[in-house]
Amino acid sequence: MENNNRIASLSMTPTVPRQTPNNEFGTVLARTAQELVSKGVGVVGGMVPGAPVVSAALSSVRSVASSVPVGPSATVPGLGGAGSVGSPGGTTGKGDAWDMLEAQKLMASEGQKFNMAYLQMQNEMQRESREHNAVSNIMKVRHDSAKAAINNIR
Repeated sequence: MENNNRIASLSMTPTVPRQTPNNEFGTVLARTAQELVSKGVGVVGGMVPGAPVVSAALSSVRSVASSVPVGPSATVPGLGGAGSVGSPGGTTGKGDAWDMLEAQKLMASEGQKFNMAYLQMQNEMQRESREHNAVSNIMKVRHDSAKAAINNIR
């Protein structure tokens, strides 16, 4: 009688270095932001009531997003040649941390511009809503007065 409970011999595969591409977070984020802004401008522009304000805000983001480097050796614009993304030392000798800090400051200032444009659009919409409510209330009072006058004549 044979024993079929034996474990078959194992095959071992030698370890090989990882073959995935080196996708840095900043590079992927910049590429995604560029795609999002380029596709989002056309979609949002036709659906938002304050389209000119939103369009202007999105076009400024498009210009910022298109200026952010996508490749691993691209230099960050607006940083005065502070080095290249992906290289350990820039021309200033401060390195990637300084470049990323400057890029974050640039993005924060653009974010503030967006927030101001959004706040302005909110204020404009609130003003239009108040105007609409005032006109609506006046028209309702006129209608009720005319209706009451007609009913009094009968």
